[in-house]
Amino acid sequence: MFKMTWTKSPFENSMKITKLIPLPEHQIEFEWSHEATVPEKPGCYALVTFSGEVLYVGLATKSIRSRFCEHLKTAAKRKCGPTGAPFWCYYTIREASEVGVIERGWMNQAILEDGDIPPLNKIYSPI
Repeated sequence: MFKMTWTKSPFENSMKITKLIPLPEHQIEFEWSHEATVPEKPGCYALVTFSGEVLYVGLATKSIRSRFCEHLKTAAKRKCGPTGAPFWCYYTIREASEVGVIERGWMNQAILEDGDIPPLNKIYSPI
């Protein structure tokens, strides 16, 4: 008697941006040319592939723009991995007191969906 089990491949990342709650209200390309349009306000954000797969979720207690730039400076956050490369940055502006709860919720959603944190959350980024 055999029992079949299915394990997700590291090439499968099914957490889609459309599944995040609360859904981020803003979307911008993850490129230096768009840095000036990212707000210098607190909030939560997600780095996402062109097709909408969540690669990273994060929070900014002071400036989403500052975190956006730190990620652009981190080569490992820009390069293409098994699940793709970040193409979009989705974000939601919130009070600094709210961002920890939202980011933790997004992280928990990814863990429930994929069985692990988003792939780029495993890479160190300076703050």
